[in-house]
Amino acid sequence: MWRNLAPGLVRQRVIIEGTTEKILEPGQIKSYLNELAKVTNMEVLLPPEAHSAHDMGYGGWIHWKSSGAAFYSYPTNPPLFTVDCYTCKPFDAQAAADFTKEFFNAIELVWKEVEV
Repeated sequence: MWRNLAPGLVRQRVIIEGTTEKILEPGQIKSYLNELAKVTNMEVLLPPEAHSAHDMGYGGWIHWKSSGAAFYSYPTNPPLFTVDCYTCKPFDAQAAADFTKEFFNAIELVWKEVEV
């Protein structure tokens, strides 16, 4: 059973998923995560990392002062990417989704806020 253990702490979580023409690789992932920090007005504590997961695709992460974002790209047909932003500072989820769609020229994009 879930209950809020820290009601005074702001938490926002958004999942963004989309498809692209080609699988997204580490250089694109790191560039995106840096720009996403600007769009969400987050302070970057550590620059983004991105690595190969071999036949599973690629993954990346950025550490923000108020939490961070994880990124995964998969070699599906068409290629899929997933972004999971979890923060302790409010941000505009629609702006993040719009930016993501434009940045990757996504074929299709969906997003949702997760109640935490």
